[in-house]
Amino acid sequence: MTTAVAVVQRPEVGFGNLRHAGLSAFWFGSNFLWIPLTTVLIQSQIDSVVPKGSQNTAIGVALGIGGVLAMTVPPIVGAWSDRLNTRFGRRRPIIVAGSLLTMPGLVILAVANNYAEVLVGYAIIQFFFNAAQAAYAGIIPDVVPAQQVGKASGFLATMTQLGIGTGLGVTSLLGGGRSVYFVMGAVALLSIIPTVWAAQGEGLDPIIPHPGRPFGESVSEFLRPLHEGDFAWVIFTRLMISSGITAVLYFLVNFFRDVVLPAGQNPATFTDNWLLVVVLTAIPFGFFGGLLSDRIHRRKIFVYLAGAAQAFVAIVFIAFYPTALPLVFALGVAYGVGYGLYFAVDWALACDTLPDPKKSAKDMGLFHIALTLPQAVIPFFGGPLIDALNGPHGNGGYRIVFSSAVVFLFLGTVLVSRIKVVK
Repeated sequence: MTTAVAVVQRPEVGFGNLRHAGLSAFWFGSNFLWIPLTTVLIQSQIDSVVPKGSQNTAIGVALGIGGVLAMTVPPIVGAWSDRLNTRFGRRRPIIVAGSLLTMPGLVILAVANNYAEVLVGYAIIQFFFNAAQAAYAGIIPDVVPAQQVGKASGFLATMTQLGIGTGLGVTSLLGGGRSVYFVMGAVALLSIIPTVWAAQGEGLDPIIPHPGRPFGESVSEFLRPLHEGDFAWVIFTRLMISSGITAVLYFLVNFFRDVVLPAGQNPATFTDNWLLVVVLTAIPFGFFGGLLSDRIHRRKIFVYLAGAAQAFVAIVFIAFYPTALPLVFALGVAYGVGYGLYFAVDWALACDTLPDPKKSAKDMGLFHIALTLPQAVIPFFGGPLIDALNGPHGNGGYRIVFSSAVVFLFLGTVLVSRIKVVK
């Protein structure tokens, strides 16, 4: 197995907290849009146009289609941005263009009245916003000093949780109405401005094209980080942990409706509130966890603690099907601790083990697959499985699918030990 190349040491001059905040601002806008959309709004909108009994299947198909786009677009667009030469940089033009082209998808969702229209709008968003995020993924390794990647990861984790929390809060205040899509678009576009400012100077050095290679050799080289070196283990463990999160997260609205809540209570609003508890808990653990990982030069311990907390919550859901709402919210707090600790070091692990800093966006696009592949596969199969196993006398489908989350989280947590260059 190959050894990861160390990230190039960059001067820290001018890279203070303000610039870290500006650089991570786009992650606020991204998560303000993504999480309410994928965990609450799409489910509720599909439930309103699809008969009960096939709703989880319809949700799984929609998320599966979106997940395929989210899996394939980032590495391709990332590789393109690694080779792009413009006077505005390599990453920023794609971020701006991709975000603008996302807006028609939000408009379609805002006016959609049937399942096909929902699929079209969702697919447009997945294609173009993932393109923007692919280019953005290359900015952190491009401009952040190597000795501050933990701090950058902490800022990203904080912006992630703040974006999720604010997005869910706004969604709840607007009652899940269609107008929230326009608010999401405005916030996503505004969040670009500080990131473009903070990334000034990126990608201005001209890229010297490499000699052409045979197609098979090019494909093999493109995919090499998926199966060689520590970066491959970072991708695999992220894949497992993301699978564990996905196996629960994308069916929460219907799980709360069918298992937890008394008749008549709005499951979308309850899910909003539960996820708000998760992210409010996660914010301090994500921010200070990233800073602490730089100071103690250890990142794996955060993954171990995160996996244990998240698996504990999944086990309680599976074993007891809790209906006491204070207990359910307490489980949200426990989940938030794990969620925050993992994302505190998520990007730092990737930046620490990048095989080639000159191809950062392409390789971070491959890293992104570990987040999006579960979104394509698990809902696609998990949704029909839940519908098939749930029946008039029980909700056993949730128990089976949620059990897989425990297995995934266990594998992702334990196999972090295989990463050698990071403690």
